[in-house]
Amino acid sequence: MEKEKETAVFVLVPGGGHGAWCYGLVKQLLENAGQSVYALSLPGIGERAMELTPDTGLEDHVNAVVEFILEENLQDVILVGHSYGGMVITGTADRVPDRIRHIVYLDAVHPADGQNLLDAQPMARFVPAVSVPRIIDGVEICLYPDDETLAFLGLTKPEDIAFAREHLTPHPYRSFTDKLYLKQPDIASKIGSTHIHTAKTLEGLMMMGCVPDGMEDAMVIDTGHDLMITEPQQTADMLLKVAKKTEQR
Repeated sequence: MEKEKETAVFVLVPGGGHGAWCYGLVKQLLENAGQSVYALSLPGIGERAMELTPDTGLEDHVNAVVEFILEENLQDVILVGHSYGGMVITGTADRVPDRIRHIVYLDAVHPADGQNLLDAQPMARFVPAVSVPRIIDGVEICLYPDDETLAFLGLTKPEDIAFAREHLTPHPYRSFTDKLYLKQPDIASKIGSTHIHTAKTLEGLMMMGCVPDGMEDAMVIDTGHDLMITEPQQTADMLLKVAKKTEQR
């Protein structure tokens, strides 16, 4: 008798300035393939932008994902993080390792213990939209949703640009400077991780000599940084490959 196809549980965590909205097409494609999918928004960003305060930081974002996984009693999770979301999923996996089946860094930063985003992704220091904050209503923010940020995200199609411009929100700069401290510094290698990167990001990291462990076998998509928007089918297909590769036997 043929074994019934396993359903994976995906938890999708957005990057800076994004919310659950950015995973809309990828979520639909994964669900169409029979998977269980949760796309989250983080405090102070995206659909939760009204929660932004001067104190909103990395710890709030890690706590939000941990609490969601525990409240929903999710097990065997494939935890996916885009861009800054790599900070969040690494911290989440460290908090609830028994709930995580695999970690996927989606063109994402992969921090070591004690690093912040600017430490873990040195290229970000050369992107003013990321590294030069503004103060609006008493809150330091970055990734202000303007033309500079849209260019950084690698969006070129008019419909993608319009979609992102409508939904992007400023990002709390504090979360980029907060350091991530891990109880298990090697948590990603213990659980197992996969990198899905754009060709441009991978090339830049290699040129700077800052390729994290595990990135040597990265899956590569030749598109802009917001690959879940620009290439949702390829992104979903690669996530399904990860699910297949890591399914329980």
